[in-house]
Amino acid sequence: MKEVFVLDLPLRVEKYQSDILNKRFEQLRQLYNYVQGKLLRQYRYFEQMKEYQACKTFKEKKDFFRNHPFHINGILGSNKELLDITFDEYGIKGFVEKLVQKGVGTDMTYADLGFTTYILDHLSAGIWSAWDKMLYDYKARRISFKKYGELDSFSSRRKVVQGKVYFSGMELHLDSMMLSVKMNGKVGKAAKFITLPILHNPKHADYEMWALKGGLDSIKVVKVVRRMVRGRYKYYLQMSIEGEKPLKGRKLGKGNVGIDLGPTTVAVSGENIASIDKLASKCDSIETEKAKLGRKIDRSRRANNPQNFNEDGTIKRGIRLEWNDSKRYKELRVEMAELQRRQAAIRKQQHIDRANELLKEGDTFIVEDNQISGWTRKAKETKVNENTGKIRKKKRFGKSVANHAPAMFMTILENKVKSLGGKVVKVDTQNAASQYDFTNNSFTKHELNERSVTLSNGDTHQRDMLAAFNLQHLKYDEQEKKQYDTEAMTKHYERFCELEQAEILRYKNKEKVDDHSTIGAKEL
Repeated sequence: MKEVFVLDLPLRVEKYQSDILNKRFEQLRQLYNYVQGKLLRQYRYFEQMKEYQACKTFKEKKDFFRNHPFHINGILGSNKELLDITFDEYGIKGFVEKLVQKGVGTDMTYADLGFTTYILDHLSAGIWSAWDKMLYDYKARRISFKKYGELDSFSSRRKVVQGKVYFSGMELHLDSMMLSVKMNGKVGKAAKFITLPILHNPKHADYEMWALKGGLDSIKVVKVVRRMVRGRYKYYLQMSIEGEKPLKGRKLGKGNVGIDLGPTTVAVSGENIASIDKLASKCDSIETEKAKLGRKIDRSRRANNPQNFNEDGTIKRGIRLEWNDSKRYKELRVEMAELQRRQAAIRKQQHIDRANELLKEGDTFIVEDNQISGWTRKAKETKVNENTGKIRKKKRFGKSVANHAPAMFMTILENKVKSLGGKVVKVDTQNAASQYDFTNNSFTKHELNERSVTLSNGDTHQRDMLAAFNLQHLKYDEQEKKQYDTEAMTKHYERFCELEQAEILRYKNKEKVDDHSTIGAKEL
């Protein structure tokens, strides 16, 4: 299977073209909700059947749906009989494709508006993704409908007719860098299009030219995406391209690199590096802004809708509520959306920058295979503080993981390393990297609040950096766990100490006093 990557380019869209595209997004949203409503009604009927209730495994569920096709009035098959619809990917896809002939307004169908079965394929993929989770993922509990403005993309996949490449409902011209989107169901000279110029960044011209060197033959899917930026929609062209991903001149180093990942930090140890950095450090100030803005939004909503709240401040339940949103409330919601967009963009860019810095440190990255979602779960056991008699909080690292996204960082790093021919080795947490003392080949369990560790030789180290050093020298090829290369550790230990002290000095020079308590440098 060939490698596929995505190229994202901005589009220049005039005001009237923006109105047309927004109307198309809204029509697709209404169609999405229509399909979900029909499927949800049928699923509720299946839930009441004893045969379905008797299904205990996923396989039994799939067999039940395969053997119980249903019909929807007006949805006909190729022979004008009612179409058999099943609760699987292909059954829902066939159902959605038939909706190109569904009426819109008076004497109009979706086909007359320029929608094609290829465009509706993209819609059906999103619909099936929701049902796939609902039916076969124990975490999913319900099907959600899309609110106004929540559907932000439509696409068309490649088709080849008589040796020529087409994208049904769209025309892509790479020679003139233009994208044309069809607005009616006509063909030939009667067809109407809106033409959108494709913009590019001169700094990335070489990258884009390399990505598009295969021409239309290499492009599998063309997608139009809109994003809210500073209160206004901006539009982008996303192309899924088949072939070798263009490189940016980066190269991997040589040797093993140990990585100890935490909820907010990442510690790294290699032949020429011993560091610990806060993940997405620039997002902390934005989180404070979001908290203040959230309180403003809540006050505004309560002031304009006092009838929807109880005396104790909770929202009334069990009745249909009508909300009166003021102009100020709507403006604050736009501000919040912009803050969230900025935070996500900054977080991702910081992760990319940090991953790029680490590439030159080695070609094999060793990290513990932690279940990061487990860090966010609350504690089950209720504990009481012996000194105060108060119940201890059950919260763990939910907010920290959400704000700093350690899993995203590892995904970005892993993709970059693999694209350059390196490898990321995920080892079992039972190797106890944070507990190992190579000076006497022993394991000592440490509490979570112990941020510094003293070895048997009397040297004190920052806990996370020492864990990264241990992972760097883990014999990951061994079948037995807790196998460390003590000879190599003894050889590299002096160099590690020098690099660690330099890292601590770097933090002190930057006067990051607050971070010192987090990373354990203060105790050193």
